[in-house]
Amino acid sequence: MKKFIYILFVCILVVVSACAKSDDSRTDGELFNAVSQEAVLTVTPSISYQPVVGFGGMYNPKIWLGSNLLTDADMNKLYGASGLGYSILRLMIYPRESDWGTDVAGARIAQQNGALVFACPWDCTEALDDKTHSKGKHLDPGKYQEYTDHLVKYINYMKANGVNLYAISMQNEPDMNFTYWTPAEVVNYMRDYGAQIRATGVKLMAPEACGMQPAYTDPVLNDAVAFANTDIVAGHLYQGFTDLSSNYVKNRHDYITGLYNSRLAPAGKTWWMTEHLFNDGADETDSFKWKFRTWDYCISNLAKEIHMTMDGYCSAYVYWYLKRFYGMMGDNDYRTTVPEGKISKNGYILSHYAKYATGTTRIKVNSADSGVLATAYKKADGKEITLVVLNTTKEDTKLTIMLPAAIAGVSAVQTTKDVDMQETVSQLSQDGKSAFVLASANGITSVRLRLF
Repeated sequence: MKKFIYILFVCILVVVSACAKSDDSRTDGELFNAVSQEAVLTVTPSISYQPVVGFGGMYNPKIWLGSNLLTDADMNKLYGASGLGYSILRLMIYPRESDWGTDVAGARIAQQNGALVFACPWDCTEALDDKTHSKGKHLDPGKYQEYTDHLVKYINYMKANGVNLYAISMQNEPDMNFTYWTPAEVVNYMRDYGAQIRATGVKLMAPEACGMQPAYTDPVLNDAVAFANTDIVAGHLYQGFTDLSSNYVKNRHDYITGLYNSRLAPAGKTWWMTEHLFNDGADETDSFKWKFRTWDYCISNLAKEIHMTMDGYCSAYVYWYLKRFYGMMGDNDYRTTVPEGKISKNGYILSHYAKYATGTTRIKVNSADSGVLATAYKKADGKEITLVVLNTTKEDTKLTIMLPAAIAGVSAVQTTKDVDMQETVSQLSQDGKSAFVLASANGITSVRLRLF
């Protein structure tokens, strides 16, 4: 009997192996022919939009997440070329100088992998708080110079320890209760003290409000000196961005995306999205209501928002915590979607953009299918064009990517519910002016086109 079972088991393995080999041996054309849905993407490289600087997240701060910090191995997974390839790291400027050294090693790893590092203050320090704000701190306007000295000292400390900051923010979320600033105070500081920070060679961002609302952004843009001292217009998207069926959200979306062409590009400036997170259901006692755990939630929230920010002339997208149960990598929280130190679906989604859009210029691409959302990018040397495509339909789709010039080669990877950054089928047309890529249903696919 045992011998019979063993023989039966071996036979099953042989059949399964044969089927697998038969399926793997199909040509690209045969695989494409098995897909009935097609979407045409027409790329126009001659029409350029905003520069794309990069993508990344927030380094877990010692003073808030002391038992859940990023290790060197974690940072290499996130920022290494053989890892996720993230290209921006955000740091907290701690109020106590004795804490500054905590983030140096992680920042160095990111920087060594080619990432830009920027930093933001939450706390103006006890010494500079005038104790007038009932729910948080408020910087004494008479101590703006001391505050500037504090920020410059941080910049110089990091530089002395091998971290060359790309930028700092004057304040994280001045409209909230960490350290509260009125819009007028933001303008006054940027106008009168911003030049001292920029003199260090580090760029200055503002106003970095919670919802990037006009009440904080417009006053900076409308003051000539404050705007001149603002290298990057930064803000967060906590007041909504993707649900355009809401008039409030649509108005906010249209305001944010309208800034680049109307105000920023003419002045040689850009806007960055520097913080947002998605964790719907995290406070529910019923784990089945933790929406952030599902692939559908990840692709319809994070992936859609990054797509819409890029399409809306954004130059950088920076998520909140890198290592957190709703972040890019699993942590030690019981709600984590993956084991600690393992990459989450959000992590792979962000990697699609980090690896395929960092250091490029966005260019025009038209999709003939409303269910297939695409953004396209070109390298400065003109030798490469990339696309990041969201197939929001329920059908596997053959992408036909059309260019006005010949293509030397094509490759593509995709992430779905079942696979992570896995190579997908791709091939060139006979005339070399089109590329065909298989994009799975409800997935994100990145394409690299090599040009002659």
